[in-house]
Amino acid sequence: MLVLNADPVFQDRALAILDENASLEIQVVRSLSETVSALLGENFDGLIIEGESHLAFEQATNMRQHFPSLRILCLLLDRREHEVSTVANEQNIELLSMPRADSSLRANLNRFVRSLDLHAGTAAAEGIDPCHSLIGNLNQFSAAEILQMSCLSQRSGRFTFKSGRGNSEIYLQQGSVRHAVFGSLEGEAAVAEIFRWRQGRFYFEEGIISQEQTVNRPWAHLLIDNLQKLDETLELVSV
Repeated sequence: MLVLNADPVFQDRALAILDENASLEIQVVRSLSETVSALLGENFDGLIIEGESHLAFEQATNMRQHFPSLRILCLLLDRREHEVSTVANEQNIELLSMPRADSSLRANLNRFVRSLDLHAGTAAAEGIDPCHSLIGNLNQFSAAEILQMSCLSQRSGRFTFKSGRGNSEIYLQQGSVRHAVFGSLEGEAAVAEIFRWRQGRFYFEEGIISQEQTVNRPWAHLLIDNLQKLDETLELVSV
């Protein structure tokens, strides 16, 4: 759990309650830039942002743009939840006005933590077998890194990528990309789309071979072309 609390002096009630859960790992950050760096570097199941409603919600919507699958709870210190509730629902951001009683705060925080466990268990609900599949998050490894390692290992099977954009599949055969599909896109166009994803999950199933072949170029050529396209996109954004 990542907690954004800008006040390093204030005796924080929420942190004290979260610390009661021995199985919960907590990291506290004090600024938005620290939050982004932490989320890019580590795999967090949830983010709690504490503060006055206007600032806290602005920070939450900023995080939602960059991390679309992250579970976010805004803990509002000024009890003005109603002013941002409509937009919060649209962006899947949970709101909680700071209760006066610790018992009420404890119950709501524990509910949010339990919801993270359910969210993390989605893989099992989707039929992913953690004993036989390579499973991970795209905020830990990029699709390019995952595919490169698998191609170098001469693996054969099916990668499934799941994100807020939808589901996609890439099939490998003895270390070569044989087939890729994302919605109406197939082949190299689908591979290029998956390269852009920075949030989501993936898993690999050994031995599933596609009868279709929509990719014919070697993996090294695909990697170079798509990394060049990504650099051009980032350069355009910076301009």
